[in-house]
Amino acid sequence: MKENDEILEQQLTDEQIKQLLQTRFNRSEILDWYRAFVKNCGNNRSFLTSSLNKTLFIDYFNQLHPNGNVTRLTETFFRTYDMNNDGRIDFMEFMHAVSIIRRGDLTEKLSLIFSLLDSDQQGYIDRLKLVNIMEALYDVKGIDYNDSYNVLLRKVDNLIAKLDKDKEGGRILRYKFIESCMNDSTLRDLLSAYK
Repeated sequence: MKENDEILEQQLTDEQIKQLLQTRFNRSEILDWYRAFVKNCGNNRSFLTSSLNKTLFIDYFNQLHPNGNVTRLTETFFRTYDMNNDGRIDFMEFMHAVSIIRRGDLTEKLSLIFSLLDSDQQGYIDRLKLVNIMEALYDVKGIDYNDSYNVLLRKVDNLIAKLDKDKEGGRILRYKFIESCMNDSTLRDLLSAYK
């Protein structure tokens, strides 16, 4: 083991390492992620102080999508990943999200997607929430949706129709979202595209 890895590992308690090993990554992978996380989180140099604030998070996504406006979408991501609502994403929260995105099964990924769509955390998604997320996705791509707003609304209405087969007023609960996506090959393929 490299001396640098030993220093990194000393910054993590046995309990933290034990929790991190539940993320489906091995010790070496966790240390690689940790090294990158600490490096990219400003001047902080230890597990206890390294975190991503909203500004750093948005800046990072701006680098990935320089031609679009990422603010609305990244604020939604940030709220979802900041599990303890302290205004920062620490390494444990970061690894939890990365674990689901990279190695989670389809149910876990769909549950995370639902959390992103349920931006106000009321336990359901509806037309307004889907319109807001679609607008944010268009913003990221740099697409002006104002001229084709009716097209955007039709896409959302079609999605609601697929998800709300029981005609429950357009409110889709987490279990219904996951069940509908698992049973609809088009939705399943679309939403599981990110591996």
